[in-house]
Amino acid sequence: MPDIERVELPDGAWWEIYSAVTRGMRKAFRRAGLQVLSKADGVDFSNPEAFRKALLVHPDALDLDTVDDAYLIAGTRAWSFPDPVTLEAINELPEKVVSTVLDRMRELYAEATETARKN
Repeated sequence: MPDIERVELPDGAWWEIYSAVTRGMRKAFRRAGLQVLSKADGVDFSNPEAFRKALLVHPDALDLDTVDDAYLIAGTRAWSFPDPVTLEAINELPEKVVSTVLDRMRELYAEATETARKN
């Protein structure tokens, strides 16, 4: 049985999240991390200056919400809201509610750096 944590929200609402990352979740998070750059067509990632300039000209080339979306979908077990858990339903919730859950997910799901893994 997976480890579950309940995030208490205002007005008696709650959001249950997986507190231990599964292999499948980690794969989804990494895939989402790569998709962040999927809209950056034609950008030379080997040249930091070219990359920076491209982002200044086309800041929408990076979809910074991709990893957060993966956390929310893969990391949610259940919630007290009437709608099924979908990105569309999540996007309709107040930012304050979603941010509370995302803050906790980021703490739980952050991947350790190589240095931290060695120590």
